Amino acid sequence: MKTPGTRDDDMFLAHLLWEVSTRVGLLGDARLSEQGLTFAASGLLDTVAAEPGITVAGIARRSPKSPQAVSQVAARLEKLGHIERRLGAGRGVGLHITPSGERLREQASAAEAAFDDELKALLGDRAEELRALLADARARLRDA
Repeated sequence: MKTPGTRDDDMFLAHLLWEVSTRVGLLGDARLSEQGLTFAASGLLDTVAAEPGITVAGIARRSPKSPQAVSQVAARLEKLGHIERRLGAGRGVGLHITPSGERLREQASAAEAAFDDELKALLGDRAEELRALLADARARLRDA
């Protein structure tokens, strides 16, 4: 029963999305901990592998993380020898994955795939419907 004067968090879409996203992130980070990674670090490795020379600012523009947060993740991965910074065209400094970073990225990808299978099992037959709704929401919110 709802207490008078309090809000029902289940009726606020933004709160539900935040809560689910946070919980999935925590569970995912726990699954990646064997590799010494977080979802953010794994995503950064994927992005750098796909687009060698991309800048921290370029990654931040496309992610839900601030430039400072992306820079911190990049600095940690650089310190561990998984990415390196190189001068690019003009004054930009691009990020490049190293061989150890590529190996780690492959391990993380396998761990993420296993976690994805766990999520699908938890969500049951509604998992694909949710995936489609979230993909559509992501596209719409990028344009907002």
